[in-house]
Amino acid sequence: MRSIHEFHALLPRLTAVLLSNMMMGFATAWVFRIGLGSDPCSTMNAGIASHLPISYGTWSLLLNAVLLLAVFKYERRLLGIGTICNMVLCGYAADFFGWCIDQALPAGALDSLALRALIAVPVLVIFILAAAVYMSMDLGVAPYDALPYLLSHRTRLSFRQARTIVDVTALAIGIAAGAAFGPVTVVMACSLGTAISWVSRQIHGRLAGHGHDAL
Repeated sequence: MRSIHEFHALLPRLTAVLLSNMMMGFATAWVFRIGLGSDPCSTMNAGIASHLPISYGTWSLLLNAVLLLAVFKYERRLLGIGTICNMVLCGYAADFFGWCIDQALPAGALDSLALRALIAVPVLVIFILAAAVYMSMDLGVAPYDALPYLLSHRTRLSFRQARTIVDVTALAIGIAAGAAFGPVTVVMACSLGTAISWVSRQIHGRLAGHGHDAL
């Protein structure tokens, strides 16, 4: 009986994780197509995947699987079912929605810089909200997002310093591999963590007021 109750309590949070990862994939697909840059992790993955005979989603899954081994050994408390959802769903959702966008839009539809800049605003909002929801459900984080915790705990670096090192390294790898770099990259690198933290606090505040079961 207790296990059934626990499952019912978990189901809304798991549903939120699944939907938020799909929305992150949707936003990532648009970010790639407007060509104004993306977050450091996606920049790295997109750059490397462009040189491989596999999709962005497949490469993201492979890289996260490798990172998962290190995180599991040293910081397994950060892992959970949400980790697996992110590893599998986010990259393949980006592949799927990217295919849908390519099929729906005629050639040259995104040539206008003004249009791409206009699209970037709601896309960034969707990405930030989706990422905040995913991380606020406390069901585990992506192996990439766990790396700063691992680095911080194994060195004298603060979490912010560790996160900066991880993001700058990923960004440098992505740019070297030929990934797009632009204003969205700068915005995400400078403000994504702060924005996600703020939104996450609002979500946690509502959950504290109503309880996880009311989600």
